[in-house]
Amino acid sequence: MSRSLSRALSILELYNGRKGEWGISDISRELDLPKSTVHSLVTTLEKNRYLEKTENSRYRLGMKIYELGMTYQASARLGSVAEPHVKSLAAKYKQSVHIAIYAGRMAVFVIGNKAGTSHVIFPRVGSGIAAYCTGVGKVLLAWQSAAHIEEYFQFEELQPYTKNTITEPQQLREELQQIRKSGYAIDREETVIGIGCVAAPIFGSSNQVIAALSVSGEADLILNKKLQECITDVCYAAKAIAIGMGYRGDEYSPL
Repeated sequence: MSRSLSRALSILELYNGRKGEWGISDISRELDLPKSTVHSLVTTLEKNRYLEKTENSRYRLGMKIYELGMTYQASARLGSVAEPHVKSLAAKYKQSVHIAIYAGRMAVFVIGNKAGTSHVIFPRVGSGIAAYCTGVGKVLLAWQSAAHIEEYFQFEELQPYTKNTITEPQQLREELQQIRKSGYAIDREETVIGIGCVAAPIFGSSNQVIAALSVSGEADLILNKKLQECITDVCYAAKAIAIGMGYRGDEYSPL
């Protein structure tokens, strides 16, 4: 862990219920850090909404912390709601099934059921993977705001993982628009040659996308032999999970 990251986390850990607001001088004394260092770290945390400045120039926890807390709460519930659907897909296709959330401009896996494709090492639960070249990642990115997507292009380099990886921003924009229109995403061996994926969004009670569900495995099976069937099954399971999470909207296309 970098020293700056460690110090930033130490600042956040000061908000443990003992004290709701901290000033630059308070933090400096408590952590034995130079005021200039604290000011720089706090400014970064404020810019990213982890902290917010009060009228008396002190700092309290920002909305990003609340959002992460709500995401964690939803993820915990998501596991119990999604479990039967994840197991059902894994049993039918004998391939790996994942659910991921969007965090730090990455797709972070929160649920996984590995079946088949034993020669492929899939990311473990809790790890993140690039959003632009994965099924779950493209789904999660597609439902971000237009401003966020442009910011994504500004900070993320679209490096090629395979010859099929989309590395041109305009092409990816068009892909994301198509994903929102169709209601699902396909990973056409864009991360690993030989591995294909079908993914669909999971909406929450606020009618916002909270996660993405995918079936990943042998490209010939997923992208050819069983493609349409897999699209239908993944979209149906994603909708069922969404309803279990309190979703009552009409974003899903009729299946």
